[in-house]
Amino acid sequence: MKVTISPRFSEVDVLGHVTNSAVPVWFEHGRLPIFRLFSKEANMRDLALILRRYEIDFTRQIVASVDVTVETTVAKVGNTSITIEQIARQDGAEVAHGTCVMVHFDYERDVTAGIPDHLRTELAAL
Repeated sequence: MKVTISPRFSEVDVLGHVTNSAVPVWFEHGRLPIFRLFSKEANMRDLALILRRYEIDFTRQIVASVDVTVETTVAKVGNTSITIEQIARQDGAEVAHGTCVMVHFDYERDVTAGIPDHLRTELAAL
């Protein structure tokens, strides 16, 4: 899955570089297709995923005037969790990469939940 991001003025520092705090937001945007699988409502108020762990490595400066492509892949589907890998590129060069683990969660019972087979199939397609 790929999404193109145009850096916004509010994400740029006085040196013309994108701030590090913008990349987690961009990566979250790249995970939207995964979120939609775990939500029955259009507004995603019933989203049954929670973020367990998140890591980002910043590998190059990100400049304000060039679009960034975020590529998202599902690296692993466990019993109750999904490992997601993401890469941000600008002008074809990697500028950041990250990994996160999201857990399928049952809010009514306040426990983690197994990932159903139909969702595993859809995740495999991503």
